[in-house]
Amino acid sequence: MSDDLSVGTVPVGLPVVAGSPTRGDPATDRSAAVVAAALDSIVTIDEAGRVVEFNPASEALFGWSRDEALGRELGQLFIPGEHADAHRAGIRRYLRTGEGPALHQRLELPAVRRDGTELTVELVVVPTRLGGRREFTGFIRDITELRRTQELLRTSQARYEAIVRHSTKALLLCSPDGSGGTFLSGEQLLGLPGESPIEGGFLAVVHPDDVPAARRVLAEVASGARGPRDGLDLRLRRSDGAYLVCEVLAEDLTALPEVGALLVRVDDVTEERRREQRLADATAQMRALIDNLGSAVLLEDDTRHVLVANDVLVDLFRIPVSSDDLVGTDCSDSAQQIKDLFCDPEGFVAAVAQRVSQGIPILGEQLALVDGSTLERDYLPIDSGGRHAGHLWVYRDITQHIAERQMLTDQNRSLAELAALKNEFVATVSHELRTPLTSVVSFAQMLKDPSVGSLTPDQATFLEIIDRNSQRLLRLIEDLLLVAKLESHTLPLSLGQVDLPDTVAQVVTELGPRAREREVELSVSTGTGPRVRGDWVRLQQVVSNLVANAINYTLPGGSVRVAAEVLPESRQWSLTISDTGVGIPEDELPHVFDAFFRASTASGAVGTGGTGGTGLGLAISRLIVDEHHGRISVQSPPGLGTTVTVRLPYRVA
Repeated sequence: MSDDLSVGTVPVGLPVVAGSPTRGDPATDRSAAVVAAALDSIVTIDEAGRVVEFNPASEALFGWSRDEALGRELGQLFIPGEHADAHRAGIRRYLRTGEGPALHQRLELPAVRRDGTELTVELVVVPTRLGGRREFTGFIRDITELRRTQELLRTSQARYEAIVRHSTKALLLCSPDGSGGTFLSGEQLLGLPGESPIEGGFLAVVHPDDVPAARRVLAEVASGARGPRDGLDLRLRRSDGAYLVCEVLAEDLTALPEVGALLVRVDDVTEERRREQRLADATAQMRALIDNLGSAVLLEDDTRHVLVANDVLVDLFRIPVSSDDLVGTDCSDSAQQIKDLFCDPEGFVAAVAQRVSQGIPILGEQLALVDGSTLERDYLPIDSGGRHAGHLWVYRDITQHIAERQMLTDQNRSLAELAALKNEFVATVSHELRTPLTSVVSFAQMLKDPSVGSLTPDQATFLEIIDRNSQRLLRLIEDLLLVAKLESHTLPLSLGQVDLPDTVAQVVTELGPRAREREVELSVSTGTGPRVRGDWVRLQQVVSNLVANAINYTLPGGSVRVAAEVLPESRQWSLTISDTGVGIPEDELPHVFDAFFRASTASGAVGTGGTGGTGLGLAISRLIVDEHHGRISVQSPPGLGTTVTVRLPYRVA
């Protein structure tokens, strides 16, 4: 505190009453009565700073009696210690210079009661002169509670403003017709500052298509037809022009003079409505899926009440209500109502209760109905976040399926019997044909022997025809027997480790003379790699059939390329035989591996001499490749010849 009586430096209690006039004077008595009756504290001090007047209000305010206060310095009464020196210096300066800036001013200063309680007081100091003596009178009013209340109000207002400023909701006042309005808050939500008028009124920020609904809401609120908790979604425009989906609630405060308007609360529900829409779409999709499954579906909650049921369930169990009406009903009651449809009614009810209590998934459980039908039932407990949430039941009528399965079993048995008969027939016919053919071939060979006798040219030609066709019939018989054994999986395979590149090289060497004879270029390209586990004789037969076919159906001047390479990513060998031959029509490609099928381009092909064949070579090759767990395929682009690809798996040790 400074040493003058400037504002805020003079402590409470500077004297204010005129000195001590002689008692009995009416004016004096009147002044004393006023001082004594005053509600504010009145304290007077002399030039030395000692109290010469201390009215009852001062006693009540500071806790000192008048007798105790008289003659004391204010620093000993209610001026806080840190302000006492400044108080004394201010008096001295005023007495010395007559300057007292704090005089006749309302000052707000701290004070201390006798019990140490701190106060805030409002002080006005007035100097007086009485009989040559100068005194100072202070009029003191306790404003502690006033300032505390004001501080609370300021804090409350600041808190309110902070909450409003950071609120994700918007608050506004508007007229019942929506023509006017003021935003109390909305910066976070709509980008509009608080306490700002809404240009064009509340309806100006509503999407044009939603304005009729907004008018209706405001009118219903104003008439009392809509309560403050009855919200409605409206699209509101942000300050940047974007629209938000907002839930709008309004309350009629027009009866309050300090408000006189509708209070509108706005909350952004854009994302919430999007999530709800996605959920609704997902629910609709799930319902459509369930309705079109063809199976009866029942979903229960953890209290065994229906959450979802479809029409198939209602029809299957002849329930006299719709699937929608079934939602919310007690599943235990429903089980009792439909139990008589089952051959074992009590067993059905007991099994349902057991599945629910144990919570163990059961799939493919069969149930017999009294009408002869058979149902298949699946049960799955539903868990959500580690919490049991319900039960899922799926029922299927498998009566027709069982009948079809039995029919299929009977058909398979018949086919197996037919295949056995076919194999037996082929074996019998082959045996009956092979014996005389062997004799024919033997006698033909014997007749060729010069020691038997010479033959005329015509006889030699006829004998050659007999021998060639006999040999062809023997090969056909052998192929038929091989196909029968392969198809019935009765052909024993002599499995070992087969070097595929070496096998290919041997076949190409053996067929090289035929290729040269037909003026066909035959080339081979093989890599190295793991051996194939298989039957060397049968795999060589596959390679020989495919290479021979390629040579036979390639025109002179054409070429046949044989390649074998390892495919490490699939652990397979790839064998390809490509030719520039007559090719195979596209519509015939699906049949090339059928027994006895020959492409239309094979018979009488120009330059091939009308190459004959049994139509079993590719069929036998496919069956052998199948037995080795491989795959064979044919491609024949028009005019580009034919490529046969064989894939055979290998194992890495």
